[in-house]
Amino acid sequence: MAIQETTTVNAPIDRVIEAYASEDFARFVCEKMGIGFEGLEVSGDTSGAFSAVSKRSVAADRVPDIAQKFVSKGLQMTQSDTVSAPSADGSRTISSDIKVSGMPVSARATQKLTASADKTVIEVSGQVSCSIPLVGKKIAVAAEPYVGKVLSKLGSLVEQWVAQN
Repeated sequence: MAIQETTTVNAPIDRVIEAYASEDFARFVCEKMGIGFEGLEVSGDTSGAFSAVSKRSVAADRVPDIAQKFVSKGLQMTQSDTVSAPSADGSRTISSDIKVSGMPVSARATQKLTASADKTVIEVSGQVSCSIPLVGKKIAVAAEPYVGKVLSKLGSLVEQWVAQN
C-alpha cells in the first residue's frame, strides 16, 4: 500500500540528520511512541553518506487487530536507512527498508529532506507489503495508517528533540 507524507520541521537539515543518527533520539522516539528500543548502529560520518540500522520491538497489543493472531508475543522491527551525502543545495535522501521478524511484512520508503530557510521539509513516499496468502493485502492496508502515523509523528518528535538538545 502507498504511503505519502510531508512534514516541515523547524530545524535545519544538519540538525535533523544529527537527530536521526543519535541513539538518544532513537530512544526518545521509542519512548514517545510506546515501543521498545533494541539498538541503533550508525556506520560512516554523518557529514557525508552513511547508514543506520535501528531495531525496535512492538507489543502484540500495539499491532493492528488483523495481525495480532500472527504475532501473539509482539514483533521485532529492523529499519535500515541509507543516507545520501548532501547535494549541492544541501538536500539529503534517505532510503529505508523495514523488515518485521517472524512475519512476511516489509516496507520501503524514500525520504527527501530539503532546506526551506531555517526549516527542513521532509517528503516521504513508500510502500508496505505483506505476502501472507489470503490476508496479506488486508494486513498491509491495516498497517499503512500506522506507518503513516509513525512518519508524521517522527517530524514533530525531531523538532521537539532538536529544541531540547
